[in-house]
Amino acid sequence: MKIAISSDNHLDVNRVDVAATMEAQAAWLKQQEVAHYFFLGDLFNDFTRTQSYFKELADQLPGVGIHYLAGNHDMIKGASFAEIEENDDPCYFHRRYLDLGANWWVVGNNGWYNYDFSVYHDQPAEVAKWKRVYWLDSTIDQPISDQAREDLVLGQVASQLTAAKRVGKQVLFLTHFAPRHQALMVRPTKVKGPRMERSFQMIWALMGADQLGDLLEASGVVQTAYYGHLHGLHPTFTHGGVTYVNPAVGVNKKRMNEWQRPTFMEQWAWRTKIVDLDKKV
Repeated sequence: MKIAISSDNHLDVNRVDVAATMEAQAAWLKQQEVAHYFFLGDLFNDFTRTQSYFKELADQLPGVGIHYLAGNHDMIKGASFAEIEENDDPCYFHRRYLDLGANWWVVGNNGWYNYDFSVYHDQPAEVAKWKRVYWLDSTIDQPISDQAREDLVLGQVASQLTAAKRVGKQVLFLTHFAPRHQALMVRPTKVKGPRMERSFQMIWALMGADQLGDLLEASGVVQTAYYGHLHGLHPTFTHGGVTYVNPAVGVNKKRMNEWQRPTFMEQWAWRTKIVDLDKKV
């Protein structure tokens, strides 16, 4: 059984023809003979558009399971905190798992962050203040703190992994935000001076949480964790027995091009991970 995993397509920011892209993605997935396609978040800056896209993609691919998480961009518009946490869309994969045969569960959770990637992790009020002024996540409906939201994630994931262990399953874990700070890129040389360093550290605070990686590694059942959120090339690495993989497509704009291929579809196909579960040990 083969599955495909992608993240951070940003179809609106990348200004692609949405209908043509859906048709091309459907054709490629069919050609690859995948049984399931998993998306790790950030398709549109509007949850309703993301939801509609995957419903239509599922209609175009009968017999292929279509599953998606919500990234921070998807959460900006079109859904409340409660709707992000509890949603009856059959394609929505947050807080869900899929049993794929004798050995494997695929487990999904949107994830979040708690500032522990940053030197400002012990100054949450300062990070929250910076976030409200400068970061797009400030527009997301969220009645609790970032730390409380990450704690919610950790509780949800712990329950899922305990259930997997109880039935003797190995886990492929899917999330949007980075579960390990080792996934972060090396500080760019252009970051110089205290003001730029502060902004850089504030951004790092909003990238993920090491506590999630700690949980995955301590579980004894997670083999591979796939994450998005971080654009650019982030090499696969192994830490604490878990292999971390980033399949993010990224964005191509006039002032910033994160692609390594000339067109969106070429970049998407190159970055999409195909996993043959029959060949995984």
